Amino acid sequence: MPTDMNTSIKTIDEYIASFPKDVQALLQKIRGIIKKAAPKATETISYGIPTFVQDGNLVHFGGYKNHIGFYPAPNGIEAFKKELSKYEGSKGTVKFSLDKPLPAALITQIVKYRIEKNKEKAASKKPVLKKSIKTAKPTDEQLVKAWIEKLDAATKKEIEAVRKIIKAASPKLNERIKWNAPSYYYKEDVVTFGPYKNGKTLLVFHHPSIVKIKSPLLEGNYKDRRLLYLEGSKSIVTNKKELIRIIQESVKLIDKK
Repeated sequence: MPTDMNTSIKTIDEYIASFPKDVQALLQKIRGIIKKAAPKATETISYGIPTFVQDGNLVHFGGYKNHIGFYPAPNGIEAFKKELSKYEGSKGTVKFSLDKPLPAALITQIVKYRIEKNKEKAASKKPVLKKSIKTAKPTDEQLVKAWIEKLDAATKKEIEAVRKIIKAASPKLNERIKWNAPSYYYKEDVVTFGPYKNGKTLLVFHHPSIVKIKSPLLEGNYKDRRLLYLEGSKSIVTNKKELIRIIQESVKLIDKK
């Protein structure tokens, strides 16, 4: 499994290759189902997970410890609420267990439904003179919120708990999306969330001063960064004090430059 942050994953092939063989097979399977249902869609990585785009974001999918996540937007869930009732999920998420076959026919129906919905949405947009277009740039807060909304409930709970610790550790830190994940900076980049894999929350400290901080939580022997893993809610609570210390020491070292 890769230990680098999301910025190292540029394609769906790279994303899938980062998982164990059995999970890779399921990820390739759902990818193939989607491609067959939406042959005109293009593939990309968005919010750190595989994404199909056709008249806007069509569907996303991702691998997790015990399931494959499928994200066909809230209207895709609502339209097939009865058929999806046997699966765990939330407003915009469906969880397909790793030990059960993927429902190819149902996924195909949902993808085709999303194609039509995106097409309708695109057709409803009236042409506007270029000079009159005024698109407000999303704020950092809005971008972070959108990223978090893509997570399944369990992952979201752990990410939110860690975010709360980071933001409370130092009022000097600012939050934004960078490298396709929530990232925190003060004068320079300090720490960024890495991919959530195998039930572990990864934090990547990537300012050069981090190598001066000694902690049993910090892993890696890189010249300008360290990795920190938190496995589950209990680990987050247990290591809260040390995580705060690392962040505060990072800010102090940056101030001394």
